[in-house]
Amino acid sequence: MTEDPRQALVGMYLKQLRLPAIARECGPLAREAEERGLGYLGYLQSLLEQEVTQRREHQLRHRLKAATFPYEKRLEDFDFSLIPSLPKTRLLELAQGAFLAQHENVLLIGKSGLGKTHLLIGLGRALCLSGYRVLFRTVATLATELELAHKELRLPRLLASYRKFDLVLVDEVGYLPFAKQTAELLFQFFSDRYERASVALTSNLAFAQWTEVFGDERMTAALLDRLVHRSHILVVEGESYRFRQSLQRQAEPQATS
Repeated sequence: MTEDPRQALVGMYLKQLRLPAIARECGPLAREAEERGLGYLGYLQSLLEQEVTQRREHQLRHRLKAATFPYEKRLEDFDFSLIPSLPKTRLLELAQGAFLAQHENVLLIGKSGLGKTHLLIGLGRALCLSGYRVLFRTVATLATELELAHKELRLPRLLASYRKFDLVLVDEVGYLPFAKQTAELLFQFFSDRYERASVALTSNLAFAQWTEVFGDERMTAALLDRLVHRSHILVVEGESYRFRQSLQRQAEPQATS
């Protein structure tokens, strides 16, 4: 039985129009539509639903890949009961993304081992699922990228590429001090996003200690002025996850041979 020439022609048109889901499903859905008596509009609706669904899944995979999360963390997996100072409802509200339209920031401040990186990645992942473009960087990686771009005279281009993201996540601010030029480049990065696009960051230092990292007092004050303005500041307080897990392991009975 020879193939209907119209089917080959339709397949060619769908390939040219880049409609792969419709091309794949048009045959099976045509038979289903005929059996169920869906009519032309019902058949067309089924085809378009397949295409829209596939495109959404492809775009989500692309956003998650572009975000370069170091590992997968979800807000729903975080044990908020261990950090009673942290309002879960506020985090979940931020995960809806309304703050991005206002170019506001999220600052997670607290000592090491409390799960700030988990919260940062979880927030970013939730926003990816909602259709926003997110980028994850440790502050050390960000500093290296800025230094290299400055050296190669392409810093404006790099800053413009960061601007394509609705939110840049910056992890681990405060663990290492920066040289003067590096601190100035980070200042440029944060200043470039000020009231243009949002950042979310984690830091183990109170704001009064940031001069230890960025050096110059006036520049640090100007940096904090831009970051804190129109920001959601969440102070994370509690007992270290890693310390608690270490105690639990020590408390477990040792296996006997």
